[in-house]
Amino acid sequence: MRPLIIIISLLFLTACKSTQLAVVKLNDKFGCIDRQGKIIIEPIYDWILQGDKNKQILVERDSLYGFVDNKGNEIIKLQYKDAMIFYEGLAAVGNGKKFGFIDIKGDTVIPFIYDDIFLGFSNGLSDVTQNDSCGYIDKKGNVIIPLNYETCYPFKSDLASILTFDGSTLLINKKGETFAYDEEKYKNKKLWALNTYPGSFTTSTGQGRLNSKGDTIVPPIYNVTGNLSDHMYIVQLKGKWGAYNDKGKLTVQPQFDEIWHFNEGVANFKLNGKWGFVDNVGRIIIEPTYEYASQFRNRLAYAEIKGKSGFINKKGKFVIEPKYEINKGSSFE
Repeated sequence: MRPLIIIISLLFLTACKSTQLAVVKLNDKFGCIDRQGKIIIEPIYDWILQGDKNKQILVERDSLYGFVDNKGNEIIKLQYKDAMIFYEGLAAVGNGKKFGFIDIKGDTVIPFIYDDIFLGFSNGLSDVTQNDSCGYIDKKGNVIIPLNYETCYPFKSDLASILTFDGSTLLINKKGETFAYDEEKYKNKKLWALNTYPGSFTTSTGQGRLNSKGDTIVPPIYNVTGNLSDHMYIVQLKGKWGAYNDKGKLTVQPQFDEIWHFNEGVANFKLNGKWGFVDNVGRIIIEPTYEYASQFRNRLAYAEIKGKSGFINKKGKFVIEPKYEINKGSSFE
């Protein structure tokens, strides 16, 4: 049975990898390529947004929105005036006047009665707005939390943050009970729009960072400190950027003109007008030779050279040749 299990596992991994796509731009239109650089979705769209594992990909053409699958087949007709990607099996779409929800078959499951929707479903509830007031509904369209608030953020956990009409920011649970935000009490909760800079503190000498235990990880001597990402904090001192690890060691000396957050063990940086990559112990692993380069995602990074874009590996080699138009933010998802 072991060889069969191995074969099945390999097939499964291959299938997973095959769904990884990146959005590219060609002749001012958008399409998608796979990791070998093969065009999977023809560049015929005015806009593309990838969804969960590329099961349903949001596309726009001639000001109408619909969905295609990861092979480019149209699965929901381009007929909506506005649309968002699928969350938890439903997508918010607009008919030009109101918003409602469709399922993955394209059937309307919640009617077009809302003026706006911030994002869509998260943890079983979605924010909705009518007459400039928002609240939350379930997947059957039942109002679970009355529309009494100015701004409603998604339930990223069992709690969400809301803004009241008197300007107060509160927490709300799924029963509709509200209470004040206590940073120490709720520091480990996933809350949209709250705790944006966890552990950040400022003294007369500058900005620093605390870890979840309250230990000082980054001393307060910096102009700017970034959130923890991939076990690293980026910092800025006198216009130059470096980074600390989560043990409190300055491993990347402040030397770069710009730097992004670490991902997959490296960060993209800008020095003297060019972009390269540094690892989490401060070694430059890809020299700054690109006109622009973004973070590594799934072992490949978008990079620009001579006004064109492609994708490089961690050796700095273009594995997908730079023949596409500039499309910053593209990555393999």
